[in-house]
Amino acid sequence: MLTAIQHHSRKSGTRRGRARTATAAAAVALAAVTAAGGLTSASAAPSEPAPEPAVAAVAELDVQDVPFVSAIPGEPAMPKVTVTNVAKSRVATQDVTVTLGPHGVSWLGWQEVYIVRGGKTEKNRCRISETNARQAFCKGVKLYLDPGQSINLHTEVATSPDLEPCEMPRVHFQVGTTGADANFVMTNPDGTPAECRH
Repeated sequence: MLTAIQHHSRKSGTRRGRARTATAAAAVALAAVTAAGGLTSASAAPSEPAPEPAVAAVAELDVQDVPFVSAIPGEPAMPKVTVTNVAKSRVATQDVTVTLGPHGVSWLGWQEVYIVRGGKTEKNRCRISETNARQAFCKGVKLYLDPGQSINLHTEVATSPDLEPCEMPRVHFQVGTTGADANFVMTNPDGTPAECRH
C-alpha cells in the first residue's frame, strides 16, 4: 500500500511539474509574441483620433472711407477710415495693413496708425514690409469694439508738392480681413478749397 501511495505521489508530482513547465513555456511564448507586436492587451482602450484644433472666430468688421478729408500739396495728410464691429461679440485687437496709393504719397519718418478715443490719441507702431516698401504692417491694433461700436482709424503720410488741386491720392487700410481705400482731396497751395468736379 505504501509503495502504491508513493508511486501515485510521484506520478502526481510529475504531472504538477509538467503543468508548471507548460505554464512557464506559455508565458515565455506570450511574452515573445507581445514583444513582436502580435498581441495587444485586451484591457487597452481603443485609440481615438486627436481632437481638431480650435479655429479662431473671424472678426466681422465694416471698414468705410471717411469723406471730406483734405490736404495741402507738399504737406502731411491724415487719411482715415471708420471701423465698425458688425458681429455679435467683442473685437479686441486686429492686425492692420496700410498700403500707399500708386502716386502722390509717401511715408513720413515713422509709420503709425492712430485711434482717438475719449479725447486721447492712441498710437500703434507699424513696420515697413521687406518685400513692398509701400506697405506697412501694424500688429495687434487695439480696437476694443463691442457689437455695433465704431472708431476712426487714421495714419499720417507725406504728400507730393506737385500734386494738383482736386487730385485724390489714396491709402488702403486692411483691418483683419476687411479693407477700404481712404481718399483725400488736394486743396489749393494756400490751403483754400479747390473747385473740384468728380
